[in-house]
Amino acid sequence: MALILLLLTAQVDSLSLERAIDIALGQSPVYYESKYSYEKSRILFYQTLANLLPTVSASATYSTSEVQDISSDNYSWSLSLNQPIFDIDIVSSIFVSGRQLQGNRILHQSNIADLMLRVKIAYYSLINAYELLRSSEITIQRAEENLDLIETKFELGAASRLEKLQAEVFYLSALQDRARARTSQITAQEELRAALATERDIFPVDSLMPPGQTRFPPLDSLAMLLEQANYTVRIAREARNAAQLDLVAAYLSFLPKVSFFYGYSYSADSFIFDFQHYRDNATKNYGVSMSLPIFELKTIIFNILSAKKELQKQESSQLKYALESQKSLNTAYYSLREAYERLEFASKSLDAATEATAIAREQYALGVVSFLELLTVEKDLYEARVTYTSSLSEFYIQRANLSYLLGGMALAEE
Repeated sequence: MALILLLLTAQVDSLSLERAIDIALGQSPVYYESKYSYEKSRILFYQTLANLLPTVSASATYSTSEVQDISSDNYSWSLSLNQPIFDIDIVSSIFVSGRQLQGNRILHQSNIADLMLRVKIAYYSLINAYELLRSSEITIQRAEENLDLIETKFELGAASRLEKLQAEVFYLSALQDRARARTSQITAQEELRAALATERDIFPVDSLMPPGQTRFPPLDSLAMLLEQANYTVRIAREARNAAQLDLVAAYLSFLPKVSFFYGYSYSADSFIFDFQHYRDNATKNYGVSMSLPIFELKTIIFNILSAKKELQKQESSQLKYALESQKSLNTAYYSLREAYERLEFASKSLDAATEATAIAREQYALGVVSFLELLTVEKDLYEARVTYTSSLSEFYIQRANLSYLLGGMALAEE
């Protein structure tokens, strides 16, 4: 038996919430997918920024021409450098990609916070499931004791068949509660294992402590933080700013593009491998080029119209996400307050049920109350204990959810 317990224990990792979050951030594919996506957007920004650097190109050509069976060869090469001086496409792409990089950075932070919230909810749910399982085991043990006692009394004629049937019902009900608790424990376990990307079972070593007296900040003050802290609102704002820059760039695309060029070119009818000869006979080219989009008016106009509609779309999306985030904030805030109030009532109910059970057991031993009354009181105690543990985990879940909506700025750290 001890060996079996040892083998079972070897397949379980005892983790605190902080350690579980560290593991999720260290090996979860969700985290790395977000990280690589952000790093890719950063590379694209640097690639766009590199367009400001000069471009060096080189080419070499060999060709043969034939006219009336007379052939001639031609060897040529060129080496050139082109440096943009003013190019609105390059400048605008840098600013737009910079905004997109900022949006992807916020998205990466949002994905990390979402993963942490997922771990917290699964961890709190797993604690609650273990507590429910522990309570159901205690209740089953008590129900077995009651059933054995009442069966003995029934055989002696000191208890009625109704009392025996009620004891059996109480015992079977306790078994059903344990089955539900096991299902909850398996569900939370699988959710936490998926979040941590591990195949080992997790046993939470942290416990949920009663929050004590909690003061809630005014909802208006949290709403003021929403625009600056909420990830969804910030991402929508960056997308709107990028669309606005794109529209400005579309208007400025009428401006000419100016660049400086410098290079060498060489051409001969025979191949000569002599660097001094190349230096003496190569043609030097340098100057400033300017291109005007005179014949691109149709494209520019359509680009402006498209960019304007994109900006309008992003403005509508920003407003939509702002309203949805405000709705989520209101819902989460009042859900947290409700969870706190329910927890207070559940705590008082558990204290009352515990005291009532102790009194009922004493009075039953003295013959003051009936066995059915004792079963009712013990059932009330079990339900009060279940309600309390569930309310406690729900409070922590709602607090974590509100903190996520406000970018971790809502309440004290869990």
